Amino acid sequence: HTHYSKTDRDAIISVKPGKPRQFNYSAQTSVDTKHYVITNILADFSDKRDSQSLPEVVKQTKENLLENDLRLEEILADTGYSSGSTLRYLKEEKITGYIPNFGLYKNSREGFTYDEEKDEYTCSQGKTLSFKKIAVSTKGREMREYRSSRHDCRECPLRSKCIGKSFEKKITDSVDKPYYDEMHERLQTSKAKRLKIQRSSTVEPVLGTLINFTGMRRIWTREIKNANKFIIGAAIAYNLKKWLNFANKKVKSGTEYGKTQKQNVLNS
Repeated sequence: HTHYSKTDRDAIISVKPGKPRQFNYSAQTSVDTKHYVITNILADFSDKRDSQSLPEVVKQTKENLLENDLRLEEILADTGYSSGSTLRYLKEEKITGYIPNFGLYKNSREGFTYDEEKDEYTCSQGKTLSFKKIAVSTKGREMREYRSSRHDCRECPLRSKCIGKSFEKKITDSVDKPYYDEMHERLQTSKAKRLKIQRSSTVEPVLGTLINFTGMRRIWTREIKNANKFIIGAAIAYNLKKWLNFANKKVKSGTEYGKTQKQNVLNS
């Protein structure tokens, strides 16, 4: 809102903890967890959320893998890729995701129980909060709104603690809460906890190599189209080195590359 580049209007100011405020592009990177090969990379605008970039990353990754008869079945990503639209997209594409839900997510409400069949909440005093409407939050998110009756709350002994000076209790949930709930349950498994460690140990070293050894710390081109060519070149250089090392090991060990791609890690 305050700065723009006179030479490259596609570069946008962005800030990350511990990093300088400057004009950037984001490099959305997908990495195979078995061989640490970059399966896709693309340049995107730095003011976009990672979750907004994920559908295009997945689409391109699937296309790249299919050229080699490989399938994308699972993805691992950090919280930045979590959103209702992201989880809905993965469900439609029949891809199993392991993405921690964002910080505002609540799988349960203390003192309230939810009845899925009736689509209503019940408080500890036995009073009902019925579904009223779908409202849009200040951040543009669609939320399901549940409210209690003013009559029920008027004489409640927990009123001051529960609603303060309000007249009724209101609970809001994302319209995509079922997708978040499904992801929450999946992340409680031992497999998910193991994959969380695997994700950071897979993609972070690759990003470090791209930045420090393939010239991706600074883009020497203008416009996002050319920035995309630049980072693809860096990824090709990385993969060629991996391929040469892998080919040498393959001769020595006699192992054979499998034909099913199971997991990819996403990061930017």
